[in-house]
Amino acid sequence: MKQPVTMPVLSDTMGSGRLLRWLKQQGDSVARGEAIAEVETDKAVMEMEAFHSGTLIGPLADEDQEYPVGETLGWIGDEKNGEAGAEQGKREEQKEEKDAEGQVEPDKQTPAEEPEKPEADEAPAVQQDRFGKAKEEKPQQAESNVRLADETGMRQKQTETAGAGDKSDAGLHASSTVLEQALAGRASACKHKESDEHTELLKEIESGPPYRIEPQLLLRKVIAGTMSRAVQTPQFRISTQVDLTAFKTYADAHAASFTLLLARACALTVKEQPDFNAAWTSDGLARREQVDVAVAMEAEHGLLTPVVRDAAGRPLLELAENWRALKEKIRHHRMVPEDFRGATFYLSNLGMFPGIVQFDAVVPPGAAAILAVAAPGDIGTMLTLTCDHRVVFGADAARFLAALAERLAHPAE
Repeated sequence: MKQPVTMPVLSDTMGSGRLLRWLKQQGDSVARGEAIAEVETDKAVMEMEAFHSGTLIGPLADEDQEYPVGETLGWIGDEKNGEAGAEQGKREEQKEEKDAEGQVEPDKQTPAEEPEKPEADEAPAVQQDRFGKAKEEKPQQAESNVRLADETGMRQKQTETAGAGDKSDAGLHASSTVLEQALAGRASACKHKESDEHTELLKEIESGPPYRIEPQLLLRKVIAGTMSRAVQTPQFRISTQVDLTAFKTYADAHAASFTLLLARACALTVKEQPDFNAAWTSDGLARREQVDVAVAMEAEHGLLTPVVRDAAGRPLLELAENWRALKEKIRHHRMVPEDFRGATFYLSNLGMFPGIVQFDAVVPPGAAAILAVAAPGDIGTMLTLTCDHRVVFGADAARFLAALAERLAHPAE
């Protein structure tokens, strides 16, 4: 007997994964819980574990290819059978393919069985024609149907009294069908609109120089989806200039990360102004109990946002160790969803790039604001705060920047 090895669900947003490499090869023995392959999700490289013990048998999926969640990548057969299990797996797979195509071997065909006839003392089940007229019934069933008809009549009368008109159940069903058709038509129209937009885009591209389509990496797909959702948020921006000389001197003197200290300063300011630690939902504001700051960082194939948890409540030494571990995970592609999701405030620092005097950042879903830090200029460093206008307002943002500027000017306090 063999068990399929499928593309696992490694995060709640994962729709597909890239099989980077097999850690076990065809014919190798595997134990339940043992890592057998490496899979790249939207933002991390994670190990795929075996859910059964046995022998890894083929055919195995190709490496460095993307597969949807649930797709079979290989098989684990009975360890005692060895290669025999692999051959059996191939035969079973061929049989499954034949069955799927509706091809059954002649010697395995069986004559169709006639349906059992009801006993003489049993009356047929109640049946209705398309107009709702009963054909044959047992006496008990007929009595039950009379009660049902009475109840239906009462409900219909109540509906008429409420001003719903003289709609019958059939009429209500027809209305429901019309609504479903309308919704289906709207969905179809959206798909056609997307298709038309894609066609127009390709026409525009094809009118230019020759090109080739490069498949998007999972990370870039996730970033594109997040940014598309983010632009639906009503946002506003407010900027100020701050002299960060004293702040940088403090960071150098304590051998501390400048970006981590910025994140902590933001967290402490958010703690003082808790509206910036809320998120908009259709049910109301989601107010968080601690400040988790995500820091935008350049990754090999895009952008990652590792989260410093409880940045306002933990000691600086503990935060520094956490920050070091997060950067190490990014370097070795070992981040997991818990490392980059659920932030309450965001920080984007491009101050290491000379000449970037000002830039805007986009508020990701689930946060109230993001701070963009530019490179130092002649009269200070430009800080730009982008806010979700449903959560905070202009005066709130002005007070936030003023408090943050004061904190950055006196880092030792």
